[in-house]
Amino acid sequence: MTPHPALPRRERRKLGVEPAGKAPVSKLRTCIDSMHDWFIEDEEIDDALDAVMGKESALLTQEELDELLPRICKHLRQLVHIATARCSGDGSPELAEVVTRAQQLDATQVPDDFPSARGYARRVALVVGDVLEVLAVEQEAAEAEERWSA
Repeated sequence: MTPHPALPRRERRKLGVEPAGKAPVSKLRTCIDSMHDWFIEDEEIDDALDAVMGKESALLTQEELDELLPRICKHLRQLVHIATARCSGDGSPELAEVVTRAQQLDATQVPDDFPSARGYARRVALVVGDVLEVLAVEQEAAEAEERWSA
């Protein structure tokens, strides 16, 4: 058995920096809260969409709508962000169309009267469903391409 020559060792250098201190709890909470905004819980989306579009939607009150509408709009912004990040410029025409609709709805002010606000919430819910559909199609296409390239 022949001995292996020793590998050269790098000379240890002392860096003129101090280790990072502990981050304040408030800063960590802010970071965690902003990261939490990137994630979506499927069950929460389903509940919100069902409340606006489901069988019981006719019983929706102004107070319930006032609570639901910001959540649904938040879900829409998150889904659009996820869809555009996943496609990274190679998006389909369907994605471009649904993103345009989402941006137009986001730029529109929520109507003051209850029937119009409920209609607005339904339009937002429909666009959320469309974004979910586009994401599902994109996911299936990516999985199929992965299977063929393997």
